[in-house]
Amino acid sequence: MKGDKSPLVVFAEVVDGGKIAPCFFETLHAVQKIAEIYESKVHALILGHNVADIAEDIRHYGIDTIHIADDACLGAYHPEYYLAAFRQAYEQIRPCAVFMGHTLQSIDLAPRMAFDLNAGLLTDCTGIEVDSGEVLFLKPVFSSHILAGYEMKDNPFIVTMRSKSFEPAHRWELKQGTLNIIQVTLHQLQAKVIITDRVMRESAGIKVDDAEIIVAGGRGIGSSEGFKVLADLADTMGAAVGASRPPVDTGWISAESQVGQTGAIVAPAVYFAIGISGAIQHLAGMSQSKKIIAVNKDAEASIFKVADYGAVGVYEEIIPALTQTIKDNLKA
Repeated sequence: MKGDKSPLVVFAEVVDGGKIAPCFFETLHAVQKIAEIYESKVHALILGHNVADIAEDIRHYGIDTIHIADDACLGAYHPEYYLAAFRQAYEQIRPCAVFMGHTLQSIDLAPRMAFDLNAGLLTDCTGIEVDSGEVLFLKPVFSSHILAGYEMKDNPFIVTMRSKSFEPAHRWELKQGTLNIIQVTLHQLQAKVIITDRVMRESAGIKVDDAEIIVAGGRGIGSSEGFKVLADLADTMGAAVGASRPPVDTGWISAESQVGQTGAIVAPAVYFAIGISGAIQHLAGMSQSKKIIAVNKDAEASIFKVADYGAVGVYEEIIPALTQTIKDNLKA
């Protein structure tokens, strides 16, 4: 990659509601740092339908060129249409690397793109370092016990960046960069995948993916009724309610609340781990939290090894007392 003046492209994922996924701005910030090292241009690529307003908005983020592929077939994610549109855009842009947020969409699309281009692929990157003038991409492996560094030597390559691993890019008052419309031909594609229906599940409260504070419970909560105690604390602080896998498996709380290796990867400002033992599968999903507060009746629980603050005792006594203290302070 060193010495290659081809642009770095950040894929701007459009989510339901006609907005850019928040992880785009985090990925963009990381790529802008890489571009400074290699003196490269930063481009963005938007695939979607009726996305002109989105393109205009991200001109506030210091992007050199924003490429737009607008087609009715791209109105909702379809793996074959998106891959075909990306390939046609790639032929025009010829980037040396493509960066994406690590989302459900990119988990499906990025490997397809890498296979189609015969490109290198690194997923779930959480950091970057510079070694001898080259960028190393960091990724947790072995359930986050080891942080491995990868150097991409051949172009093109594709990298997906884990959400909440980087600070969002700065929004400037003035618009910068240029818009480039890419004409794609998709209507003749004989798609093998047919989307018959799309169902949006409405979820009450704050989602763990977006929360700055998460109150999470584990097997030690004991029942679905116990999660009402956690919900009271969460409501008091404007937080989300999360869980490790056992409460989800037993039906005490919905799967959307699961945090861990097989759930959401989060990095809130504060993470309450209540009745959570600290299994490595759960730590893989929340270890990047800024502050971790643990409550467990077992003084030897592994969660205390990663917690910034801890309390040994039964949550039924500690959490209601904490909730009431916060409520009293809010009234004062």
